[in-house]
Order: sequence, then structure tokens, then C-alpha cells
Amino acid sequence: MANHEISCGLEYIIAPDLQACLSEALHANFAFIVLPIVHPRFRRSFLPSGGTVGGFTRSDMILSPQDWNSRIVGRLSHYLDPDSASPLVRQRHEDCLNEELAYCRGLGLPAVMLNLHSRNVNNLARNLHTYMDSSQHPTLIWTCVPMLCQRTLRAQESADNDNIEAWNEPWYWWTTFHERMGWDKRIGVVVEIPADLPPQEVLKRWLGEPIKAIIVPTTLFHNNKKGYPVLSRAHQQVVVSMVEHDAQVIVSGARRSNIEYYLQYLYRLWKKRPYVADDPMLSYAKGWEDYLQIPLQPLADNLDTHTYNVFEKDPIKYDQYQKAIAQALNDLQKKRKEESINNESNTEIINTSAKEIIQGDNTSKENERAITVMVLGAGRGPLVRATLNAADITNSKVKVVAVEKNPCAVVVLTAQAKEVWRDRDVSVISGDMRQINISPKADIIVSELLGSWGDNELSPECLDGAAGLLKNGGISIPREYKSYVVPISSARLWAAARVANPTNAQQMEKNLETLWVVYMQNKHDIGEIKEVFAFEHPEKGVKNHEGQELLDYRGLPLTDNRRSTTLRWEVQQDNVMHGFGGYFDCLLYGKEIISIVPSTHSPGMISWFPVFIPIKTPLRVLKGDTITATFWRCMNPRKVWYEWIVEVGNQATPLHNRNGRSSEMLL
Repeated sequence: MANHEISCGLEYIIAPDLQACLSEALHANFAFIVLPIVHPRFRRSFLPSGGTVGGFTRSDMILSPQDWNSRIVGRLSHYLDPDSASPLVRQRHEDCLNEELAYCRGLGLPAVMLNLHSRNVNNLARNLHTYMDSSQHPTLIWTCVPMLCQRTLRAQESADNDNIEAWNEPWYWWTTFHERMGWDKRIGVVVEIPADLPPQEVLKRWLGEPIKAIIVPTTLFHNNKKGYPVLSRAHQQVVVSMVEHDAQVIVSGARRSNIEYYLQYLYRLWKKRPYVADDPMLSYAKGWEDYLQIPLQPLADNLDTHTYNVFEKDPIKYDQYQKAIAQALNDLQKKRKEESINNESNTEIINTSAKEIIQGDNTSKENERAITVMVLGAGRGPLVRATLNAADITNSKVKVVAVEKNPCAVVVLTAQAKEVWRDRDVSVISGDMRQINISPKADIIVSELLGSWGDNELSPECLDGAAGLLKNGGISIPREYKSYVVPISSARLWAAARVANPTNAQQMEKNLETLWVVYMQNKHDIGEIKEVFAFEHPEKGVKNHEGQELLDYRGLPLTDNRRSTTLRWEVQQDNVMHGFGGYFDCLLYGKEIISIVPSTHSPGMISWFPVFIPIKTPLRVLKGDTITATFWRCMNPRKVWYEWIVEVGNQATPLHNRNGRSSEMLL
């Protein structure tokens, strides 16, 4: 929501005249209103069978169907507690709940708001499941909780000063209810902002929940010197951070100023926020927040023109590649000069003048020989352009060989070689880099085969297969790359992954064994980011029991790209784990790197979103628990796949993606 306008609603605790309330809010430019479904002047008389006698609220004809369907959020009676310890109260409240829900269904409201009172929500969840299964209208359920539990706070007044349990209790209400509802993506939470704000770790945890709205009581505002309502700086930061995570703002409470002033202030607050407008990633990711995509398989599938066009717009990646290539060209030139000097010093001095001239000519020719740069997986030529630019910058003479298997991209490369690069030494080879044999071999090979989790687009297999194209002692760009993970809490991403392809229950299970590319916004990191797998190029071959390097049938080092690792995190705060966030970084050459790891992210780079690695069943983790995760990178002659398992205390997930049954990368 970084570039969206803030969406604000106005809550009426009591609405004597619905038309007047709606007109007032719309005139003040509020987007919607929140009002109670039941009017307090209507009696609710129940028969022993549970049926009602007469009406229990106002007629729906007071407003138009369009108003009910788009501008009204119905709030159920706040006192309803169908999980009360009293059987009489429990049954009475359950009947009232179903009565109000049935009326909401008839009105076709876009959202229904209800209150939670404790962790005991089994009966509430049961009734809501019945309502949602029988409702034809896609109504959202907004679950309202306070950020601070006053009941727990009063019980702890004489105990601890930090009151952390009072801050945690409402979160437990919500996550327990959400768990009972199966983490349904139609269920969201509405948080009421208190006067005293919680610790930062509590706020960050709430940002990982699917917050639909925040309630800002008018008591939080104070009048400035000009008499207009404003929030404290701390509350401003909370409101902005919540809205950035797609939360709407609901102004609630007694009127202490003109209602238009509250909205105008919130608009100004949103517009003057510290917004990085020049960050290309924010602009590029607009509209793609928390939207899941299947990772590309450029080795098995040929990319289309649109995909190439998107990747070529990256303002940073190719600049970094150009710097790395320039540094590699400089290093090769220095190496040649040093070798020529050493050769001259070690050459026996021959008095014959003709032989001296020949020796000098050979040295000169070696220094003037063009440096061969092979671009593997050249696409439509961005790395070819980066190589030619680097050659101009370093005054190097280069011979560029562009290797590409995609027939459509080969057409583009060939046209550019004839028209754009006709004065340069550029040749195009059509074929799979793993299967071609070109002479002379390359001094430098350059590729951009990395995926969002580093090796998940089979860069190791491609570059190892093309190792025969590189001279001994040649340079590979990239030189090294690593993948990383961090356990995260994100009910929104987990629910979206489960129903991404909802054809049947088996497919939904497969969705939770699949890596998803996604610009993650609505998530909370449970631990720190840790390294998973690492690859380097040129790769060294495996060795036998005698320490001898093994070779394949082509005489190249025999590599093994299978990997496994076990990682552990100590939980610092009670949470619910839904999976992992995956990232990578890459050392191109020298000091030039590209990274999507949050702490080292290459500013402005847009080519890769992170990956979300779900687990089948969300795990509730407590402070002090240890999360143990094991990842495997497996392969056979046909495909490569990942497997993973998570353990927390006595809890353990099943082994995910066994034998690559749900997701794989085809060789």
C-alpha cells in the first residue's frame, strides 16, 4: 500500500439515524462506516426453540443495497460470548450471534466485525464455520481485539512491571481463533491502538498478522496550538507502519473536534511519511505485495519476451555485472603483463638479432590477443552490452561469444550482432551451454542463471556442465553464491499458498510443499537470517578415498551439487511459525556483489523477489524454544528438488516434498 491513498472509516457506537450517519461520513470523505447491527431500543425476545418474536433491528430499506454492499461494516453486539462458562449464557449468546449473522448475510455486507474476549473460542469458531460454509456472499470476518488486555493487566499490577503478558494475551486470543478457523484468508484482525504503546517486538509481531484495520480512538488525539487534532509522534509511527501493511484506519469515540479534521490530519500524516519514492524496488513491487508466483525454470522452459523485458529494466544488476567484468579484464591484462615480464627475464639471451626480434614479436602478440568472454545464457544481450562497455572502460580488446538455447532470443542476438555490434567482435552460438564445444576456450565466462533462492534455477548444474568452455585458471562471473533462510510468521502467505491452485485437497497439500516467489510484506521474522547452501565456480571436483580428484567422461572435474544442512534458532518471543523466507547473495568478482538479503540488499535492484517456503502445519513456538530445520538439495539424472523438515520441541512437521513429488527443477 506504499503508493495507495489511506482508507479511513468512521465508527458509530450508536446510530440513531442511519441515513444521517452515512451522509455525514461520506460528506467528510470517509470511505465507510462501522455501526452496530442491532439497535438498542429493539427488544430481543426469544422463544424456547431459539426463534425470535418480531423484529430485532431496523429495516434494511433505510439504506440502498449499494450502501449496504460497499459502505457499511456491520458490528455484532460486543458482549456476545458463545463460549461463556455459563450454559445458559452460552446458548443465549449463540442464538443471538446466529441471528445477527443471518441478518448480515441478508444485507450482503462486505465485512462483519466481532469481538474476542478470551482464548476460549471453539464454539465461536464452530458457528462461524457454519455461517461461512452456507453464505453465498463473500463476506469478510474482521476480528476485533485490544492491543492490551486490561483484565490481565489488573491481575499483574503487583507482579512484573513490563506487563508483557498483558500485551501478549490479545495476540493469543487472535491466533487461537485464527487457528480454529484454519488460517482462512477471509479472516482478518482489527487492532485497537491504546494510549500506552507496547514494546517494539510486540508491534512487529502484529505487523506479521493479516491486519484489516486499526481502531484509533479519538482520545488519542490532542489539539495543537491551532486547535486541530493531532497524534503523538509515537502513535504517528504506529499508524503509518500499520497502513503500509494494508491496514485501514477506523476513527472511533466521542467527537472532540470536527470529524473532517481527523480525516484531514490522517491524510496529511500519510503524505508526509518518510517515503523512499526513489527506490525502484518499491515502485516495481507496487501491486505485487504478498502475491505468490511459481519460480521460473529457464533451463526447462524458454522465457518469453515480456519476461526478458522486465529483467532488462533492472538499473543495478547489469551495472554490477559491468563493474565485475571490468575488474576481471583489468586483472587479466595485469596477469598477461606479469607473465610476459617473467618470460622475458627467464628467456636465455640470444645474440642473434633476428631471434631477438622474433621473441619480442611473440610477446607483443600475446599481449595484444583479444580476451575471450563467453556469455552463457545471453538472453537478448544485456550481459553482452555490459561486456562491451567494460571493454571500452578498460581499453581491452575482447572477443564476445554469446551462447543461448532459446530460439527467439537467438534471433534477437543475431540481429544485434549484425546491426548494433557489427563493428565489434561478437559471435552468437545457438545451443545448450552444457552440450556445446567451442574453441578457443574462454578467459572469462559470464552468466545470470540465479534464482530467488540462489541455486533454484539450476545455475550449479549449468555452469558445471559448461566448465569445459573455460580455460584453466579462467574467471567465472559469478564466482560464488549462497542461499539463506529465516523462520517467519505470516498467516496471509500461508493461506495464499494453500489455496493458490485449489483444484482439490491433494493439490492444496502440494502447494504447501512448493517454493513461492513473493514480495513479502505481511510477515514477521522469528529469528535471524542464516546461511543454507553455498556454491562456487569453477567448482572443484569430488575426491576419492585416496584424495584424487575424479573426472567425468569429458575429462572435467566430477562435481556433486547435493547439499544438506541443519539450522537452529532460539525463539525470543511467543509466535506462530508458518514457514521460511528465502534469500541469496552473490559474489560476482572481486568486491562486486548482488544481494537480496534484507541487511545487504543491493539498493534499487528489482530482478528478484524472495521466496516463501511454507510448512504444512503452522507451529506454535514459545519463548525459549529451539526451532530445528533441516534442508536437503537432492537430485537425480532428470531433476533437482528440495526437501525440508522442522522440529520444535516435541512437535515435528512431516518431511516436505519427498522425492520431489510436489515441486522440482527439470534438468
